[in-house]
Amino acid sequence: MKPMAAPAIDAIESGRVTYHPPVHNKVALDWLKAIRPWNVSRQLWWGHQLPIWYCPDGHATCAETEPDACTECGTGELRRDEDVLDTWFSAALWPFATLGWPEDTPELARYYPGDVNSTAREIIFLWENRMIMSGLELLGEIPFRDVIIHSTILAPDGRRMSKSLGTGIDPLEIIDAHGADATRYGLLKMSSGQDVRWSNGSVEEGRRLANKLWNASRLLLASAGGEVAARPSSLEERWILARIDATRAELERDFDAFDFSHAVDRAYHLTFDDFCDWYLESIKPRLGEPDVRATALAALERLLKLLHPVLPHVTEEIWSFLPDRTSRLIVAPWPEADAAYAADAGALTRVQEAAERFRRSGVVTPLDGDEQRIFAAVVRPERAKQDGGNLDAEIARLEQEISRAEGMLSNESFTARAPAHVVDAEREKLERYRRELDAIRN
Repeated sequence: MKPMAAPAIDAIESGRVTYHPPVHNKVALDWLKAIRPWNVSRQLWWGHQLPIWYCPDGHATCAETEPDACTECGTGELRRDEDVLDTWFSAALWPFATLGWPEDTPELARYYPGDVNSTAREIIFLWENRMIMSGLELLGEIPFRDVIIHSTILAPDGRRMSKSLGTGIDPLEIIDAHGADATRYGLLKMSSGQDVRWSNGSVEEGRRLANKLWNASRLLLASAGGEVAARPSSLEERWILARIDATRAELERDFDAFDFSHAVDRAYHLTFDDFCDWYLESIKPRLGEPDVRATALAALERLLKLLHPVLPHVTEEIWSFLPDRTSRLIVAPWPEADAAYAADAGALTRVQEAAERFRRSGVVTPLDGDEQRIFAAVVRPERAKQDGGNLDAEIARLEQEISRAEGMLSNESFTARAPAHVVDAEREKLERYRRELDAIRN
């Protein structure tokens, strides 16, 4: 096994084959570097029969095709070994045997090597590594470039899903109750490198997202004209186009890293918070304007493209109602990068912080121009407490938070030992607290 393992070790160490999460590269390498002989003979009912023939004198002949005579004594009286090859020996041939190998077929030329293989961690040794070894040995090429080791979803009580234990969950029942898109979303949300317990909550979150998107789309399509074109003329229009493009870049990084859990979380907040709760609410009074409608449809079109890998059915249905559709969404191109509005990606930060402050304390922060208009449309400040909230209490709270954050950041032990992302997060909090305090004092 060592001569077969050596090229596989090199393929992983050189990065030609990469396991995700990366910790599994070490798991795969540890097994390959401690490789042991492989007993491939098994007594199973099904499998590739061993290519071994015996004559009455006990001589063994190994051949690729059935021999006419024993290679030692020449007798034609031969009996084939009844045992079969180990299951994982056959499985190791899967990436190319299914494509017509050993014949040089068009399918083999087109699809080998593949891009991605997805499996569970318990068969890294049994399957993944053996496919890599077999591909390099028999074709001189790796079978795939990336291996996703996905989580195992356990029953809600933490036990494995099992028919005999009665802990299994019928996916069709989940789909009937919540929809295929919601089920897909929930599974993606639960995906990670760690085993997770099944949660209906993630599926229900997906259903809420699909419903929110559907209702928002109905609003836009009901008042829409016949044009889909980005002609932003207001702060929130430039902001949503910037947010969509920024999320596109983040999703691309997530997908490249096979980080589906974070990807669906970004898709949720882009849709629920940014697009629906802020952008749509703020443009509702102006939907009768042609440019506003055209821009809204252009933003929806881009949003649907980003959501399609997560919610394929509802996005395809909404897409079909957009004006001038010449193709299905599934074959529409992924959005191109567009930095035209990147400078406005943080344009609503002051408004959103003012909204959060108002909802928490009732304190209304002075805003000007578009910011005040957006705040009024989304937050409805007329619901404020009659006394305007407790301004002194809010100032005291912010001063206390600033003091706490400054204390932590001045502590060399914290800044030296805490993970960089924790320290950075604390700096961001301090900056925000100072900004909020300045806003309400002014």
